[in-house]
Amino acid sequence: MSPDEAAQRLVQHIKSLTDFIYYQVDPPYGHIGATVADTVLQANNKHDTHVTPRIQRILKQWPNAKTVTAVLDLLRTIPSVTFLNWKGEDRAKRFTSILQLLKSELESEADLQTWLTQDANLRKLLAINGVGPKTVDYLKIMVGLQSIAIDRRLLKFFSNAQIGINPADYNRAREKVEIHHCVIAGRIWRPSVLAHSWHN
Repeated sequence: MSPDEAAQRLVQHIKSLTDFIYYQVDPPYGHIGATVADTVLQANNKHDTHVTPRIQRILKQWPNAKTVTAVLDLLRTIPSVTFLNWKGEDRAKRFTSILQLLKSELESEADLQTWLTQDANLRKLLAINGVGPKTVDYLKIMVGLQSIAIDRRLLKFFSNAQIGINPADYNRAREKVEIHHCVIAGRIWRPSVLAHSWHN
């Protein structure tokens, strides 16, 4: 199936959905603690019920923890599980590991946006236990960069449109989705994020 044929199939599938919605991309938090926290908490969790309340708590309780240094200083007084309001140690360790990597590289979320455009920096992130390509793509989106994070919901969406994407090869899957995104853009896309009711 050519990219154009697959894109047409995707267009038809989208038009057949009565509950299809376009979501505007939320602006970056401007708060590195919230950004990294969202990134480590989002995997396999419902954002509205598991992630958003925790991020809103961080923004309300520690509004000044906007830089890497500020968050790491705070973590000297409270454990990362408390900051995240999360019981599991794995995500807390991942959160801290990302911040420890960033402390010698940058300070602000704006710095992080620039930093994420360098392939060498992406490799440093991927060396952290539990950080995979999807996490990196998600972090890019969080700071306002153009990217697509391939997850099981997106794969299911394409499958429902009868467009096969092999999830075993993440980079190839992302490339294929990006091709469909570009081809479809001139037909139905709006300046927003493709979304569907399964995101909630």
